[in-house]
Amino acid sequence: MSSHIANIFEFIARAGLLARAVVYGLIAALLLAAAIMPGLSENGYSPTESFQKLETETGGQIALVLIGLGLMMYALWRYIQGILDTSDEGNDAKGYVARVGMLSSGTSYLLVGIGAFSVLMGQNSGSGGGTTEKFAEFALGQAFGTILLGIAGLGIIVIGGIQIWRGLSGKWEESLDLPSDKQNVRRAITLAIAGRGLLIGLVGAFLMWAAFVGSADQAKGLSSILGWLRDQPYGLYLYVAAALAIGGYGLYSLVETRYMKVDLNTGDAMTLSGKVT
Repeated sequence: MSSHIANIFEFIARAGLLARAVVYGLIAALLLAAAIMPGLSENGYSPTESFQKLETETGGQIALVLIGLGLMMYALWRYIQGILDTSDEGNDAKGYVARVGMLSSGTSYLLVGIGAFSVLMGQNSGSGGGTTEKFAEFALGQAFGTILLGIAGLGIIVIGGIQIWRGLSGKWEESLDLPSDKQNVRRAITLAIAGRGLLIGLVGAFLMWAAFVGSADQAKGLSSILGWLRDQPYGLYLYVAAALAIGGYGLYSLVETRYMKVDLNTGDAMTLSGKVT
């Protein structure tokens, strides 16, 4: 692969990571504002709701275009990773699982990017429940729907557990050239990745509960999870902690933008160590 193509891939990866950082940072800022300012939503903000807030601000529409394009570039990068195996995951069973995960991640961020443009075109009112709740309703309407929903919930719990392990074990740092003096950044990112994993695990747990009781109304996406946390004892502190974890994941994305390992070769091989989620 030529160095020119490799440089294009690097640009796509870094631009996409920057857009991801902006999205997580925007959501965290709205959550923290809701925690300290009366009159704002006491539930969580989904990406679409965050985009709707941003659109009303000065320059918000231009920012939405840039965010949407950036997220689509990140999705493209994830597809490149999964198809071309730029992270050298390999062709064994473990490698294929990792690469399928990259493709799935790419699709998720592609949909978020499309959501940004949908807000610009006034085609998304944000009503009717979240994606997780709609999926639960669809699943329970199928034959063996409770089993399907339970398996999906269990899978999401496993994904959340992997993220917690990845954060606490320091595995996330293997793909970065992070300077040794960035200890505070390391601690913040470690807690953020683990905290995000816990939130993902809660989404899975509520899906399993919805399957157990046979009610899609019991399913909760991330924004609903945040609202649920706020209703618990010491809920405001839990809510703020979750918001900080989301903001910390934005910091992680920003750090990846700057310090992602890149080994550009002029021969047939190229390695871009972006093992990110």
